[in-house]
Parts: sequence; C-alpha cells; structure tokens
Amino acid sequence: MISTLRSIQRIRGSSGANRLIYYFKMLPVLGKLLNGDIYSNIALKQLFAGIVLALKVVWGFLGKFAYLGIVIYLPIVLTHKELPLAEQYALFLHIFIILSFIVAAVSNVFILEPKRDKYICVKLMRIQAKQYMHATLLLKGLTFFLYFIPALTVFAGIFGAPLWHGVWLVLLLTAWRIVTEALNLWFFDKKGIVLVKKMSWVWSVIGLGALFAYMPLYLGYAFVNDATGFSIPVSLVIVVLGGIAAVYIGKYPNYRSAVDVVTKIDDPLLDMNRMMKEARVADVQTKEKDFSSEELKGKAFQGKKGYAYLNAIFFSRHKRLLIQPIQRRLIIIGVLFIAAVLIILISPETSSKYTTYLLGGLPFFVFIMNYTSIGERVCKAMFYNCDQSLLRYGFYREQAAILDNFKIRLIKLSGFNLIPALAICLACTLLFLFSGEDWGLRDALIFWVTILCLSLFFSVHHLFMYYIFQPYSTELNMKNPFFFIVNSVVLGLSVASIGFPKGSSIFTLVVLVGTIAYMVIALTLVYKFSSRTFRVK
Repeated sequence: MISTLRSIQRIRGSSGANRLIYYFKMLPVLGKLLNGDIYSNIALKQLFAGIVLALKVVWGFLGKFAYLGIVIYLPIVLTHKELPLAEQYALFLHIFIILSFIVAAVSNVFILEPKRDKYICVKLMRIQAKQYMHATLLLKGLTFFLYFIPALTVFAGIFGAPLWHGVWLVLLLTAWRIVTEALNLWFFDKKGIVLVKKMSWVWSVIGLGALFAYMPLYLGYAFVNDATGFSIPVSLVIVVLGGIAAVYIGKYPNYRSAVDVVTKIDDPLLDMNRMMKEARVADVQTKEKDFSSEELKGKAFQGKKGYAYLNAIFFSRHKRLLIQPIQRRLIIIGVLFIAAVLIILISPETSSKYTTYLLGGLPFFVFIMNYTSIGERVCKAMFYNCDQSLLRYGFYREQAAILDNFKIRLIKLSGFNLIPALAICLACTLLFLFSGEDWGLRDALIFWVTILCLSLFFSVHHLFMYYIFQPYSTELNMKNPFFFIVNSVVLGLSVASIGFPKGSSIFTLVVLVGTIAYMVIALTLVYKFSSRTFRVK
C-alpha cells in the first residue's frame, strides 16, 4: 500500500506542478522568468510539486478554519452575539452537525466521486483499482481527521467548551463519514446506482439541510446541544458502525466496477469533456424558433447603427435566455407573496412583525439580489454567441469599442435585473399595507433604495468581472483564478454586511455609495485595462 500511495502522490504532484507552473507563467512580471521548456525540467518540477504539496497541507488546515469560521461561527456572532456562550455553542453544534454529518455526507462522497485522478491512476497508469481505493481512502480518512482537529478544538475553546469536545467530534464525524461512504458503496453494489450523480437528490438534501441548519439563527435557539451531540449511546453507535463500515470497505471485492462507472473518460475523457461542453453551451445557445427574419427588421432596430445595432440584434435573438429566468424569478416572488398574504389572513399576529423582519433583514437581501441577477447567464451568452467570434478582430478589442459595448450592455442588463427587484419592492410594500403596520415614507424609501441599488450593484459586478477577467474559455469553462478570488471577496463582504444594526439606515447609505463608486471604478478600469484582458482564451 505504501508503494501504491507513493506512486499516486508522484502522479498528483506532477499534475499539480504543471497547473502551478501554468498559472505562475500568467503573472504579469514574474511569469516571464519561466521558459517554455520548464515542463521538461525534472528538478524544477519536483520543486514545484513540493510547493504544491505544502500548499495542499496548509490549505487543508486553513480550509477547515475557513469553513467553521465563515460558514458557521460568523453567522452566529453576527446574529446572536448577545446570547450566552453556552447557547451560541448549541447553535454552533446544530449547524455543524447538519452541514457536516448530513449535507456533506450526501454531496461529498469520495468513493464514487467522478474524478480524473482515478482515471489517470487506474486506467492510464494501470494501478489496481482495489489498491488505489485502499490507499486513497486511508490517506483521505487520515488527512480529514488531522485537518479538522485544530479547527474544531479552537472553536470549542472559543465557546468555552472542553477541548476534548473538538477531538471527539472529529472522531465521530470521521466514523460517520466512513459509514456514509460504505452505504453509498453498498447501494451501488446492490442497485447499480451512483447516488452522488443523482443531482435532484443531492440538491434537495443540500437545500433542505441548509434551511434546517440555519433556521435556529432565526428562531434564536438550537434543536441540538452538547448533551445531544455527545450522548454516550449515540457516540458508541456511530463508532461501532464506523468500524463495521471500515471492514466492509476493506473487504469489498468489486472496486474495478466502482471505478469504471465514474471514470467513463478517454474515449471516456474526451466524451465527458464534450458532454460537459455541450451542457454548458445548451444553456446559452440560440434556437431557430427564438427569432425570425421579420423580427430582425422590426422597430427595435430602426435608427440604430454600430454597436447599438449589434447589441440590439443580440438581445433580440436571445429573448428566451433573458425572459425565461426573469419569468421564473417573478413566479417565485409571486408564490412567496401569495403565501405571505395567506399567513396574514390566517395569523394576523404573525403578520404584524413583517415590517420588523423585512427592514431588520435588509442585509440578507445582498444574497437574494445576487442570485436574482441574471448577469452571469447573460455574460456567458454574450461570450458564446457574440464576443467569442468578434474578439478575433482588432477593432473589437479597441478601448473605445469595448467601452461603448460595456455601457450599452450595462444599461440593458440593469433594466432586466430591475424587473424582479421592482417586483420584490412592490410585493413587500403590499404586504406592509395588508398587515396594517405603520410603514412611514422613510422606511419605504430605505427599503426601495436598498433593493434597487443592490440590483444595480450586481448588474455592474457581473459585467465588470466579465470584461476585466474574461473567465470563459472556448468551452465555457471558468479557468481564471483571479475571477474566483474577487468573487470570494465580494461574498465575504456580503457575509460581513449581516453585522449591520437591524433597521439601520447606514446600510442603505453604504449600498448607495458603494453602487455609485463601483460603477465609476468599473467604467474606469474597463476603459484602461479591458483591451488587454478582454480576449479569447
């Protein structure tokens, strides 16, 4: 097993070194220090492989701290900092158990995970499937256990809990994840079905699990506490089941079938890449029924020329891609509005709190308006159906041309995003009126300005990210790491915004100023740098 593990690590190290070299060469100044023949330099590649391994280890520890800190600890502190530490710890345990024991156990299954690493090691390098799975499962289990211990012990200490709580919780989580891996393997063996590929099942568990995990933040109390989480009978059952599951995994005889079913690549690998590309393209591809020659001669094009005419044609041809997601959002808003009206009729005492809930929860609308925006879908459509071809011509990459296109598209995209934003504002206003609450002009102005500004903010954000980082390859993959970094920063700021005082007009002022500033900064940076960054990759 040791020799198998070494072989796997060498393969992973070489692959990781190649990726690191590739992205290092993309850096503006430092990248020029590396020549093109570095990929054949064994000594340097070994150095990069060592760097990749060190980064993986560091990220293994930091990733667990980030998970517990950003996903669990931060929401608790921002929403219920006034609670005693014992009650905060109960909230922490509740969220952690739901997300890590239930949601992650369904969405993150290692044994039957479709992974290129399995294909390379088992099918290309001819490592026996059983040896590969035993070696990788042992490594995965050990690193999972070791990476989690520091993070959980630290956060247990923050809440005033004994440090052994963290260690014991990691042991239980590791044992439970072994059980769920074995269950997935057993289900595949008996039914021939890979559960992790059933996306409706996986996303249903993720959605319901997230809802149940964070519900206590709204209610103010948790359903799970340390007495429940560290119950001796429950702990013993999990540990015993983990031992039985480990024996089953170790003696499982048909790993070759389990690997084959999730590595249909090569002919498999090429087919999978083509399938993934076709799926991404189908999402933004036009169809003949989407437009007719008569429509392309309509009044919408009269008097337009240049890039205004080009974009008018683009948006006319892509009505389906633009209107359908807007319609779905409006349907969801309408259903929620009807449900809220029914609550007003059935339970007037509950509806009297609408004003407090909605005004106090304005920071949460940062996430809502982000997912309400259709900016990312529109940018993909623009790249695949328009820019991918035109960017091959020099005139289309000139500063003036890029800025003209950016401004035209920003106005159009903002108009589409404002439709669901206005629907949200109108629905919430009607709910306030129906509930009989005293909702003054100041409160109405705060709510409307915040929602509309957030809609404009994310319209600018998605288009700005597209022009400055242009993350899409010709297969619509996202391969620009800086795109993910900036998006992560925006997400982090969104999470931090939850800490604003409830009902404070300061949040509205920050959103208003931030939106205006972002628009100015975006226009400036697009004009200065997009001629170099906006290109086909």
